[in-house]
Amino acid sequence: MSCAKSLRIFACTSVVLLVGIAPTYAARAAQASQDNDQTLRAMRDEMGRSKTRLELKIPGTQQPVRPYYVEYRLLDLDVREVSAEFGTLLTTTRGRNRFMNVEARVGSYKLDSSNFIGDEGFRGFIGSQGSVGIDRDYDSLRQDLWIATDQAFKQAIETYSRKQSYLSSLARQSNIDDFSKAQPIQQIEPLVTPDWGNRNWEQEARSASATLRLFPDIYESRVTYYLVYATEYLLTSEGTEIRTNRTLRIVRAKARRLAYCRLGAQGLECLSQRTDGSARCQDRRGLHRSGAV
Repeated sequence: MSCAKSLRIFACTSVVLLVGIAPTYAARAAQASQDNDQTLRAMRDEMGRSKTRLELKIPGTQQPVRPYYVEYRLLDLDVREVSAEFGTLLTTTRGRNRFMNVEARVGSYKLDSSNFIGDEGFRGFIGSQGSVGIDRDYDSLRQDLWIATDQAFKQAIETYSRKQSYLSSLARQSNIDDFSKAQPIQQIEPLVTPDWGNRNWEQEARSASATLRLFPDIYESRVTYYLVYATEYLLTSEGTEIRTNRTLRIVRAKARRLAYCRLGAQGLECLSQRTDGSARCQDRRGLHRSGAV
């Protein structure tokens, strides 16, 4: 882009506004059995199986190996996104995602399979965490948990064996426990059904984006509303059971404006700056100059 008497260049800025984080609090007692939550039921049943039946017999050993600690985490996300530009609605989408993480520890609270990376370094995840089905199907989730628990358990056994071999070669070992036992917590909040009709989000996005038409230098803009309903689950073999709900609303505004430059006696001069306080121009030789003005 050549620079004659005047030159128009682009400036961009984006603003992210946290509208509100609204946690939901309500009575806990007997709520899980009343709302027929198949996710919580599947996690409970699979945790019971892991505590009583999960073991591995290793040749040359007297007793089968069992995990002393198992943990299930699951995050259920319901996300809606609404975008508008200069008062016009661009997109409105809705998506569901569910992610789980399974942890199994072998050994004891004093010394277990955690906090160790062998000579091969970090070997990556082999299935103990990832996405699961979004339909809250009991049998499907139990199968996913069973496979993830089996893989996490076998990986823990291998890691524990490597860790023991490494520690046996040390002249002095740490006397700090690998893990601490926690008092079980019971916190089951009522399930929250996403309610997208309590406000006209499309009209709010239109109105917010239309405000940017008052600034003639802005030639491109976008206002996006992110609406998130999240349900988090945590179950441990120690007896902890937690189900909590969170609501998150975020507004992000992004705009591009024009900056004007001219060729003066001292070279290229910027008459208008970017919204971040800097300017960028190009002279006849194609060299760029940027910095605060």
